Amino acid sequence: METPVTNPIEMGKSIADLGFVIMAAAGYLVYSAIIIFFFVKWFVRMVDAITERYQQAINEMLQLVKELHGMIKTIYDKL
Repeated sequence: METPVTNPIEMGKSIADLGFVIMAAAGYLVYSAIIIFFFVKWFVRMVDAITERYQQAINEMLQLVKELHGMIKTIYDKL
């Protein structure tokens, strides 16, 4: 069984091409991971802002309900 002798220059070119493909794929994966990280961070910040606004609105409503309850109690006591 003989192994075919390949041209070393062609083999070097194929190894270099494969190395470039590996480096390009690694760069793409890193770039994609960074973009996904910042997108998720932005999305979480947006959801936190929305929930904080709702929390403030609920606290204002609770304060109003307490005030109204106090008014109703004073009216009931006077009757």
